[in-house]
Amino acid sequence: MQQAAGIIAEYNPFHNGHLYHLQQTKKITGLPVIVIMSGSLMQRGEPAFLDKWLRARLAVNNGADLVIELPAAFSLRSAQYFAAGAVSLLRACSCVSVLSCGAENPACDFGSMAAALTSPACTALLQEKLRQGLSYAAASEQTLQQLTGQTYRLRTPNDILALEYCKALQGSSIKPLFIQRLNAEYNDTEIKGSIASATAIRHAFNTGHLADIASVVPADVNRQLLQTDCNPRQRQQTLWSLISYRLRMLSAMQIACSCQCSEGLENVLKRAASCSCLAEAVQQCCGKRYPASRIRRLFLQLLLHRTSDCFAQQQPAYLRILAFNEQGRSLLQTIKKESTLPLLTNLGQNPADGKNNSFRQQLDLDLAAADLLALLDNRPAGSDFLTSPYYKR
Repeated sequence: MQQAAGIIAEYNPFHNGHLYHLQQTKKITGLPVIVIMSGSLMQRGEPAFLDKWLRARLAVNNGADLVIELPAAFSLRSAQYFAAGAVSLLRACSCVSVLSCGAENPACDFGSMAAALTSPACTALLQEKLRQGLSYAAASEQTLQQLTGQTYRLRTPNDILALEYCKALQGSSIKPLFIQRLNAEYNDTEIKGSIASATAIRHAFNTGHLADIASVVPADVNRQLLQTDCNPRQRQQTLWSLISYRLRMLSAMQIACSCQCSEGLENVLKRAASCSCLAEAVQQCCGKRYPASRIRRLFLQLLLHRTSDCFAQQQPAYLRILAFNEQGRSLLQTIKKESTLPLLTNLGQNPADGKNNSFRQQLDLDLAAADLLALLDNRPAGSDFLTSPYYKR
């Protein structure tokens, strides 16, 4: 059976660091690459910079062979569930033998750390430290040190994700491959040299420094960024207007039923309704116990106007195809025969008819997320019904 390597990404937007990761993955493994990519809403709690169809097309044009959407039910959750959902999709493809991860410290023994953290003794201690108000990364560090006597550092987003990928890969035949992340840190806001973080690129775009972007993204990505009519200030204002409306209209109890709040966080969110902008609201709500990314994810969950159980999915229910090339087309033939999940390409009029509840809930969330992004960008709703996967011949 044909084999492939997997990459889990957001490409928000695709840049030279992503290109290097793709090229190195193919060079080391000699395999085509399947990318599991967040759709309309990002794991850090932000709407996608460009819509998923365009991001998937740019990824394929720059070396990815097949792009599959990570449903919003997983992309809009913490690193643990983001990783578990994406790895489940790779496993469901039944042809992925390697998961290639970018990491700040690829020499770390993420596999041993993952095995330790999932042991019964470690799990209980980790939960205790989380109840004490520690962040997940800090709780994991302290738990590992207390039980193993070794000091671990989990301070960077990609290292944390690498650990979560290894946890999700346990019991799987998929092996991890760690590739050094080059130059730019995940949260860097300045562009230097030929590789910059997606955060820095978005910052440059939002502040009007478009000329700085050309050196850090492929030429076709730069053209798309120059052509986009996205108005960052207007988008941010619209986003906060929608969020503040929801916060004002819902009681604290209703907020708790509409997103993944816990331990009274719904009261914290409710008080943010009087803030003047999204940045102020996030700053007011976040802290040692509640990271800013979690607050932003909860705000977006509220905007999707669903119940909290929609964000408690355990497994993806389908493989949503966004883009592929000729090699990806060959992979799709293998996946169609071997996959444990149905493939979604064109939706049709009633795509969830005859499907189970998980399928309906996940697809409903994805459609709502796409329409939310369209609203923020002043585009018509319904793009998921009108757009077909991109095929690069």
